[in-house]
Amino acid sequence: MNIENIQKLSLEWQEELNKEKQRKIQAQAVLNEANTKINMIEGGLQFAEMLVKNFGQTGNVDIGTKASRPQRKPKASQ
Repeated sequence: MNIENIQKLSLEWQEELNKEKQRKIQAQAVLNEANTKINMIEGGLQFAEMLVKNFGQTGNVDIGTKASRPQRKPKASQ
C-alpha cells in the first residue's frame, strides 16, 4: 500500500464519517419529535382519565372552558 492509497482510503473514511454523523443528527431529530408526540398523547390520556374519574364522582365534568362558565348578567344602573 502506498501513500496515495492510504490518503484515498482516509478520504473515503472521512466522507463515511460525515455521512454517519449527519444520519445521527437526523435520527436524533426524529427521536425528539417522537418523544414530544408521545408526551403529548400521554398527557391527553392522563387528562381523559382525570375527566372519567371526576365524572364518576359527580356525574358532571367541568373542564373550565369559557363556554362552560356561567355568564354574569350586567347590573342595572341606578
